[in-house]
Amino acid sequence: MEKHWSGGIVENSAFTPGPDAQPAHESFSGTLKIGEAAMKTVPQKFTRRSVLGRDPRVSPAVELGFFTVGDDLVPVTQDVIRSGSIGRGKSFWDLIVQPGRIWSESGDTGWSRAAFPFALVNSLEGETHNGIALFLYRHGVVSNLRFQVVQQTAPYYVADYFSASGLAPATLDPGRIESEAELARIYRASVADSVPLAPWSELVARVGAKRLEGFDAALQPRDGIAAGLDYEGTFYLQYCRSAAGPMAWCDRARFGVWSATKALANLTALLRLAQNYGPTVFELKIKDYVPEAAAYPGWQSVRFIDAINMATGIGNGSTRREPNQAEDGYLDASYPAWYEARSKDAKVAALLKTGRVYPWGPGQVTRYRDQDMFILGVAMDNYLKAKEGSQADLWSMLEREVYEPIGIHYAPTNRTIEQGQHPGQPLMSFGYYPTISDMVKIARLYQNLGRNAGVQILYKPAIEQLSAGEAPRGLPTGMRTRFGETMYFEALWEARYRGTYGCDLYVPIMVGWGSNLVVMMPGGLTAVRLAKTTAEREPSADDPTSMLTVAERLVPFCH
Repeated sequence: MEKHWSGGIVENSAFTPGPDAQPAHESFSGTLKIGEAAMKTVPQKFTRRSVLGRDPRVSPAVELGFFTVGDDLVPVTQDVIRSGSIGRGKSFWDLIVQPGRIWSESGDTGWSRAAFPFALVNSLEGETHNGIALFLYRHGVVSNLRFQVVQQTAPYYVADYFSASGLAPATLDPGRIESEAELARIYRASVADSVPLAPWSELVARVGAKRLEGFDAALQPRDGIAAGLDYEGTFYLQYCRSAAGPMAWCDRARFGVWSATKALANLTALLRLAQNYGPTVFELKIKDYVPEAAAYPGWQSVRFIDAINMATGIGNGSTRREPNQAEDGYLDASYPAWYEARSKDAKVAALLKTGRVYPWGPGQVTRYRDQDMFILGVAMDNYLKAKEGSQADLWSMLEREVYEPIGIHYAPTNRTIEQGQHPGQPLMSFGYYPTISDMVKIARLYQNLGRNAGVQILYKPAIEQLSAGEAPRGLPTGMRTRFGETMYFEALWEARYRGTYGCDLYVPIMVGWGSNLVVMMPGGLTAVRLAKTTAEREPSADDPTSMLTVAERLVPFCH
C-alpha cells in the first residue's frame, strides 16, 4: 500500500474481491487507530472552506474496532462515531462504518486485504457521503488506509457535491474484541433478517420491460443515487450509482435520508407508544412533558398529534392561511439558531424563543418545521420516562420494540451533543441512517397495518387512517401532482393519484431533503428512491406519479 496517495478515485471494484481473490491468510480482530488526512477532492475548492469552524476536506481521526465472521469484516459498532462534531482534530466529519470483507491476492506477498464501506456524516446534519476503504494486514501490522468518497445524499451546510480520495495513517491495537461472541450473534441475525436486493433485470424478466417503463422518470439520472421496488416479497434494485461505477455493497450502505426520519422514526415511535399506552397519547400536551414550553403562550394547547401533523400553530412564516404553502417560513433567518444548537436544552430554548404564534392556533394549518418534530421527540422521551423510569430512552425503545422484531438490528441516528457520557436526545426530525433493507422493512410494517409475525407492534387504527385510499386526509400543503393537491398527515405526504380505472387515491409518502422517497402504494408495493437533488434544481422530483403508474401496471388499483 502506498505511503503517499496522490491519485484520485478509481473504480469501486479495486476495493472489493475480484474473480481471482483467495481466502484471507488470517482472520482479523482489533482496533484500527486512524489519523486525520487531507482529502483530494473534486471540486478542489469548496464553497465554504470552513464549516462551523471545521474543515470538510479533511477525513476524521477515529478508532474502529473490527472482527471477522467468516469472510465478513464486521465493525464493533454501526452507530455514529463522533470525531469532528466533538472537536477532535480539524475535520468536520463523524463516521459510520458498515460490514466489509477480507481476502487475499497473489501479488500481496503474504498480506491479507480488508475493505469496508463507510459514510462521512456530521451529528448536526443529515446527509451521508458514502465511500469505501481498504487496508492490508499481517501478523498484527496494518498498512495505511486508502479510501475514496464516491456517493452522497443532498448536502446542507457543506454545500458542494464532491468526490474525494485519500490515504490516512493507521496503526493496529490487536487483540480479541470484548463481547465478540454476542456481537457476532447479532451480526449473523442481521444477515439472516436482511431483505435481499435482487437486480432489476430479474423483475424485467418476470413482468416485462414495457410494464416498468418510466419508473423513475421524474428524476434526472445525474441526481439519482439508488432506486427500486418492493414487489411480491422481493426488493428489486434498479440502480445504485456512484462517481466510481456501481456502488459496492449497496445492500450494506447507510443513507442520510433527512426528513424521511420523521416517518421512519418519529411517527413510528408515536404509534408504538399508542399501541402500548392507548390512543390518548395523541391528545397529550407538549407543555406537560417539555416543562420549558409552559412559559410560552402559544404552546399551552399544542398536542402530540399537532406536532406530528406539523400543525402546532407556531412558526416563522406569513399569516396567510388560504391558500396555504406548507414550507412558508421553513428555512428562515432564525433556523440556524436551532439547527446549530448542540444540546437538547439549547435546541429546546432556541425553538421556543424563535417561534412566533400564528393567529389560527394548533391543529388548523400545516407549516413545515423541523423544530416541531424535535420537540415532539423530547416530549415522547419524557413521557416514556414518566411511564418506565428515568433510564428509559425513546430511541432504545424504538430499537428494542419495533426495529429488532422486524429484523433491523442496527439503527444509527444523530443525537444532541451533551456533556459527559449522556448519549443525547435523538433528533427525530432528521438524522436516521437506514439501509435500503431497513426502509423496506419499516414500509412493510406499515403496509401490514403495524402487524409483524402475528404481533401488533404499531397502533392499527391510526395506520388504517393514513394508508393509501380514496378518502382525503390531512391538511393542505400547496404542493401538487397533476391530479390535485398533496396533503400532510402524521409525518407523511399524501399525494393524489388518479388511477387508470378512474379512482382517486391518496398515497402516503415518506419524503426527505434531496428527493428521498419511500412510496407506500396499494397492493403492498413500496418504491424507494434515494437522490441528491433540491427543490430549486428539480421541483417535480418529489412527484411519485411515474412510480405509481408503473405500480398500477403490476397491481391494478381500482378493480
